[in-house]
Amino acid sequence: MHTDTKHRGFTLIELMVVIAIIGILAAVGIPAYNGYVDDARNKEAQNTLQSIVLMQKSYYAENFCYFVTGEGDSMGDDINKTLFGTSEADKFSSPIDTTYKNFYYFYITGTSNDSCPSSASKGYNYTVKAIKRADTSKWFSISHNLSKKDQDGKTW
Repeated sequence: MHTDTKHRGFTLIELMVVIAIIGILAAVGIPAYNGYVDDARNKEAQNTLQSIVLMQKSYYAENFCYFVTGEGDSMGDDINKTLFGTSEADKFSSPIDTTYKNFYYFYITGTSNDSCPSSASKGYNYTVKAIKRADTSKWFSISHNLSKKDQDGKTW
């Protein structure tokens, strides 16, 4: 019995169809994947905000004031050190990663309280904000009354 070896392999048309199908799948899949990654980063920032709020409650129980950092992209290490009790060596990475690897930075603003010890870092109310490093017009916040807002004024 003799087999015909002339017809082995794929034609150019078949290969082009397969490449076109893979291209279509990539065109649909990559934006969807990027959306999932962005949603995960947003959720991580929101969870960090909620952790900060819980630590603010503990701080208030001990000091009868809330901790306030002021605005800026380098306040996360103060939050780590003061609210979470992180050591000086670990204040940039634990529990809030304040390096540029984190896609958000965090700060706490508030109104000063005269009954607290004289310090600009104490207040009787606060708002914790997570601001996206790449696009500072995107942010999430939680206030002392647990009101959660985003840049569009929507509750998250």
